[in-house]
Order: sequence, then structure tokens, then C-alpha cells
Amino acid sequence: MQSFFEQRSPRLDTSLPSVRHVQELIRNRTMVSVLMAGGQELEGTIKWQDTDFLALRQDTSLPLVLLNRSSICVLRALV
Repeated sequence: MQSFFEQRSPRLDTSLPSVRHVQELIRNRTMVSVLMAGGQELEGTIKWQDTDFLALRQDTSLPLVLLNRSSICVLRALV
């Protein structure tokens, strides 16, 4: 149960087309290319998403990279 002082983050709005598309990329384990605001480009598969971050798996031997949604400029599937 949530206390009076706790604030819950807003829930992920699954009615949005962009959220549904990212969910499909996760479900299909599609390789993606992510261009960040600073110009850095990352490739991998998205493991999960929440309201603020995407978790990107670049290699099974590396830890997940958390990408702030507001810093992502371009997200595209590598098909």
C-alpha cells in the first residue's frame, strides 16, 4: 500500500502508438539503432521500457544500458 508521502510515477500509456511500437520491438527482440541527443549512436535490443527509460542490451556479456527517453533523438529498427 502506498503511504501518503510516496508519489507513484505515472503509468506507461499503452494507448500511444509509440509505446505499442516499442513493445513490439521488445517482444520480437528486434535489433535497433538509437541516436542520442549528444550524437552517440548505440545498437542493441530493448529489454524493457518504463515512463522514463529504455533498457538497451548491446551484448550479452555487458550490463544493460539505461537510456533516458528525453535524450533519444531517433530510434529505428535494424531489419
